[in-house]
Amino acid sequence: MKNTMLQIARYALRAWALAALLGIPAAQAFTCSVSVTSIVTAYSPTVAGDNVTTGSYTITCTRAGGDAATLNWSLGADNGTHAAGAQNRVQLGATANRYNYEAYRVSTYVNANRWQDAAATRFSGTLAFGAVGSSASTTAVFYLRLPGSQAVRPAGTYTDTVGVTLRNSGTLAVLATGSFGVTVITTANCQFSTFPTNLTFSYTSFQGSPVSASTPFGVQCTTGLPYTLAFDASSSVLLGLTYTLSLSASSGTGIGTPQAFTATGQIAGGQAGACATATCSGSQTRTLIISY
Repeated sequence: MKNTMLQIARYALRAWALAALLGIPAAQAFTCSVSVTSIVTAYSPTVAGDNVTTGSYTITCTRAGGDAATLNWSLGADNGTHAAGAQNRVQLGATANRYNYEAYRVSTYVNANRWQDAAATRFSGTLAFGAVGSSASTTAVFYLRLPGSQAVRPAGTYTDTVGVTLRNSGTLAVLATGSFGVTVITTANCQFSTFPTNLTFSYTSFQGSPVSASTPFGVQCTTGLPYTLAFDASSSVLLGLTYTLSLSASSGTGIGTPQAFTATGQIAGGQAGACATATCSGSQTRTLIISY
């Protein structure tokens, strides 16, 4: 039995040496690279609509001796450097200020279409090659979406880095890796979250007491951004009656979410007015200005 086993081992050794002498190629692996365009976008979190930017990826592979004439591939993406679980986020430097975003394989923005690194969420396809040594490539787009109406953070440049992995779909062998950057630029911004409504007064000539009316409104500004509020005119005359306008506060500092204010108008008592009939009505337009 020992002699037989030894003889088999010698035959195997001779067969390996013969294959080497004849130049029979061993199995090879495709040589691949992947590149993904980085995303740069300007973003205003106070806008209700989504911010969508397109990017693209390119896969290039070369067929070596022993490789098949086709390659089934898949391309996955991780959730980025600043992810919270599966939620992608861009971050302002070393601060805790972040905005949420997601990458998608198609332009229908539901979870099932996100670009991630599970089997069902990767890009996939097939490359067809010519002779040994030939190359094949493919390019396609992806979508990066920042939801609108996020809490307003300080103005600045927010960044993230997303890693990508190219695999052989059949064996799941990693063929190449890469990454792409996400840059979101925000600027200082203020807007009305709710607008003031009309101030309506009912006044009788020479009445003894003043008449007042108020309306609430809201302001949403970038976190940390100082701003002021003012009317274009704090007093005026309408139908011969002098009225004044005031605000619950004339300045503030943004906190990223809506801040509440009140505008008040008043007509002092004892005024005659300029109504020549039993009743009169009139209106004026005043402008409330946010400065920052």
